[in-house]
Amino acid sequence: ENGLRCVYHGWKFDVEGNCVDMASVPAHQDFKSKVKAKAYKATERNGVVWVYMGKRAKAPPMPGIEVLQLPDEDVSVIAALRECNWLQGLEGDIDTSHFGFLHAGHIKPEQLAPDHPFRGAVFNRAPELKAIETPWGTSYGAYRPADGGGTYWRTANFLFPFYTQQPQGEFATNVHVRAWVPIDDHNMMFWNFVWKRPMPDRVVGQDGRPLTGVSLGFEYLPNTTDWLGRWRLTSNPRNDWNIDREGQANNISYTGISNIHMQDQAVTESMGPITDHEFEHLAPTDIMIVKTRRHILETARGFADGKTAPPCLDDPETYLKARSGFF
Repeated sequence: ENGLRCVYHGWKFDVEGNCVDMASVPAHQDFKSKVKAKAYKATERNGVVWVYMGKRAKAPPMPGIEVLQLPDEDVSVIAALRECNWLQGLEGDIDTSHFGFLHAGHIKPEQLAPDHPFRGAVFNRAPELKAIETPWGTSYGAYRPADGGGTYWRTANFLFPFYTQQPQGEFATNVHVRAWVPIDDHNMMFWNFVWKRPMPDRVVGQDGRPLTGVSLGFEYLPNTTDWLGRWRLTSNPRNDWNIDREGQANNISYTGISNIHMQDQAVTESMGPITDHEFEHLAPTDIMIVKTRRHILETARGFADGKTAPPCLDDPETYLKARSGFF
């Protein structure tokens, strides 16, 4: 039957949130026409349920993000709970200068083949950045000298309201998006949508041997019925993200944490769920962070005042102009 019936008293609600039956109330005392539960507009895409939580009577169109236009079978989707606020998690994904240290501080350029996706960020670990506001949010271009001459560029995007596109792939084929979805003030969900395309092996060095400290993949704890009981990773604040101090001392891993995603998770969660920004010392390489924070604040204030709608809300095709990657 279409709808949900509560096990407590048998009241039934349809998909619009309307009460359609009060099984425990005598017919002459029925008042179901006055009862409405909260219900959100929802649709499915890429095996994920998307929900519109705004106040419009008609939901805006789905985001026109490139990877979301692909058939379900061509898209890989992974998710993970992160124990910090959504912006704190997101900001780690639009910060390019950390890659050569957090993820690859123990790797030397000569360990990597000329076409290895890590090579440019390892050859020179101190990029310069340009960042601008864009129709979809903000974008940066990070540049540095490349080995063999020329310039190595990494471009990436923040897309309203909580998406990122990171640069760890060749621009021509780097079709993906990440969502940093708030759960509450102290927790968020990370979603990664990636085009299933042939990719170079990122965890093998030039000599054919596996690179250490750059493993991929997710390991989950069993689900529970707690509010935050799903998509929890085995490495978490309660076990110090399974840090290996001996491996760190022996340069097997720069951080002692072997998994790339867990390295990001550890640094953003270890700040505390809401870090105190009064202690920050922002550097020129943080210009993307600064511009994104400012753009979000200005947009939120304009929306709260009823003056402007958030970017891309009514023109989802704007998202199709955004892609990230390296050159």
